[in-house]
Amino acid sequence: MILFDNPILFIIIIILMALSIAAIVFAIIAYGKYSDLNRRYEIFMTGRDAETLEEYFVDLQKDLDHLIEDNNKNKESIRKLNRITKRSFQKTGLYKYDAFDEKTGKRSFALALLDFTNSGFVVTCQSLGDGTIIFIKEIEVGTTSTKLGPEEEKALEIAMGQRDKYED
Repeated sequence: MILFDNPILFIIIIILMALSIAAIVFAIIAYGKYSDLNRRYEIFMTGRDAETLEEYFVDLQKDLDHLIEDNNKNKESIRKLNRITKRSFQKTGLYKYDAFDEKTGKRSFALALLDFTNSGFVVTCQSLGDGTIIFIKEIEVGTTSTKLGPEEEKALEIAMGQRDKYED
């Protein structure tokens, strides 16, 4: 017989048969995976629990529209809060001191209240033995037309972040 007389031809035929069997096995596995994927696709396209794909996308679009609407409302609220915050006092500086060497503790103080533009006022309260003197000076963009005392300057510098509040 020719097949057994030529050993190389015999080996080639066996290798080809093994490859053919392997190809058939891989084809069966691929067909199984394809069938599973096709079944999932059909379920998804025809809907599940009486919900079609179109209804699913319509619901997603409605949810997205609500999210966009809520986002726009939140943006407007943030803008309003920013406008309010800019008009409020954001920076404070307090400097306590002895006004008249009372030796009774630091009962006098200068308090600076500023907004985001460094505008506001400085309140100075000097404690006397039998009374109190209070001064208010306006601040516009970090400066004033009235001369500030050294304690008021320190309170203003603390409020503007130019001086540490613990620095003396």
